[in-house]
Amino acid sequence: MNVILTASQKKQIGKTLISIRAGIELSRQGKNVLMMDLSSGKIKMSEYLNVNENIIYDIVDVFTDTCPLEQAVIEIEENLSLLPCPRIPGKIDKINKDYFLKLLKYAENYDQVIIDIDKLTHSYIDFTQIQNVVSINNNDFSCIKEINTDKVLASKVDKFTLIINKYNKKAAKKGVMMTLKDIEKLTETTVATVIEENSKYSKADYQTIFTDNFLNLSPYLSLTFL
Repeated sequence: MNVILTASQKKQIGKTLISIRAGIELSRQGKNVLMMDLSSGKIKMSEYLNVNENIIYDIVDVFTDTCPLEQAVIEIEENLSLLPCPRIPGKIDKINKDYFLKLLKYAENYDQVIIDIDKLTHSYIDFTQIQNVVSINNNDFSCIKEINTDKVLASKVDKFTLIINKYNKKAAKKGVMMTLKDIEKLTETTVATVIEENSKYSKADYQTIFTDNFLNLSPYLSLTFL
């Protein structure tokens, strides 16, 4: 089992959509993928995937042993499943490190587990159980400090991967935002994937997310998520 943690210190940076697209593309390559939603983002994975009304049990019910993993998991398509975040506000706050480890134990039959969280500062994260941390940021000036902070937090993880999303090339050329070269130099990190700013991503619906040309991560999957 390969466990991938996707995180960002920024809100509305596109982290959840990137996590979903990675899950879709990995599953279409024959990997058995489980997406776990531990994010407090405005739009949940279940909403993007059009299964919000199908939720009976959620991720909290699994780690509190209210139900088995299989009962809470929602199949999205072949080889792709979702363990949804609770619809009840605050319910997710019950998670601690023991519960986090329990979730990973229950999911050990999956090839790939993609966990969508917020910041890497959550005390429940056990980095010794994570194979890859994917840090997502943009190219504003605050990104340098945030990326470097994520690197320190993920220092025990085998692989730290950086994605620059909503990259504003024009602003970088004008010097009002960071260039990729400066980001790599000041963070001592190679940018694995660059996704330029595009308004269509924030307006994506279920059908759009599943089209092949939407956030196409295929060229970067082996570098970024495996």
